[in-house]
Amino acid sequence: MSDDLRAYIDQHMPYIDELLAERNIPIHNRFIHAGVLFVEGAVLYSNFDSNKELLESEVYRECVLPLFNDWYFEKYGDLAQGYSNDFYSGMVLVYGQPVSVRIPVTSTSVIEEGKLAKMTFPDHLQESEKFDDLIQPKFNLGRMGEESVNELRGQVEKVVALTRSINLDLNMASNLGQPVSDMAQGIWRHFEKAISDIITLRNELASVACWEIHLAIEKSLKVLIFDKSGKREHGHNLDSLIESLERYEKGIDSPRLSTLPSDKDAIKLRYAEMIRSPVDAFSYYLVALEFVGDIVSRLEHDISIKNASLTLKMAPWAR
Repeated sequence: MSDDLRAYIDQHMPYIDELLAERNIPIHNRFIHAGVLFVEGAVLYSNFDSNKELLESEVYRECVLPLFNDWYFEKYGDLAQGYSNDFYSGMVLVYGQPVSVRIPVTSTSVIEEGKLAKMTFPDHLQESEKFDDLIQPKFNLGRMGEESVNELRGQVEKVVALTRSINLDLNMASNLGQPVSDMAQGIWRHFEKAISDIITLRNELASVACWEIHLAIEKSLKVLIFDKSGKREHGHNLDSLIESLERYEKGIDSPRLSTLPSDKDAIKLRYAEMIRSPVDAFSYYLVALEFVGDIVSRLEHDISIKNASLTLKMAPWAR
């Protein structure tokens, strides 16, 4: 692409970027918006029938849009990359202590170096993944007995499968309008917060984690109730929510929740007015993971991408 076009774009960019900042567009998303604003405001004539056709063209994607991406990287550096959300958090019990599991959202393999890659959305631990590579921090498996290693592998496989399935089911739910879809997208954040608190091994934070786990269950029930009935429920009482849900959905395995704190106790745990140990909180986490996994699997899904694969071409602006 000519230096003249780059220079012309660079003249406009400070004003375009200021406008996008006023609109609260995140820095890592601005280059796409900037390209549209530039074409709509600065391009009077082209070989295309319309600016819309220009924006949809290969020439624009391959040659013009990368110039806006370059401008943002030159000004903002790594801020232009945005937040990477490539991993989910999980937990397993090692030597009686909760430890973190770092779970890749997708798996990627190179088809053609620098050009094509295959991306898969797995709902389980894949054969190509070593279970001990996911555990943080690292430790010597060779010092564990074979039975203990197999038990740990089973823990990891279960947590990975449930974690990936929950997120795929939530992301692909098709029958949720605002603001219920926002509630659905917040469910996993409660698990993430709970995990980060539990692995500190501090009783007061593990207690707060129990509240986060309660909210994850509560919101999953409310989302499914809306999905099945179009009605929005309120309150923290899980028994009441399950009773409402059972009017529209059968086979809910609610007895497993009997080991969890009541709504009133969960509120006390929220403020650390009651204390639970990290191991207690870990056991609540496992119960919640299985229960929420069952609940969100019942959401309506027009499309399922579990274990689906895509062949991707590297974007011209990828850095």
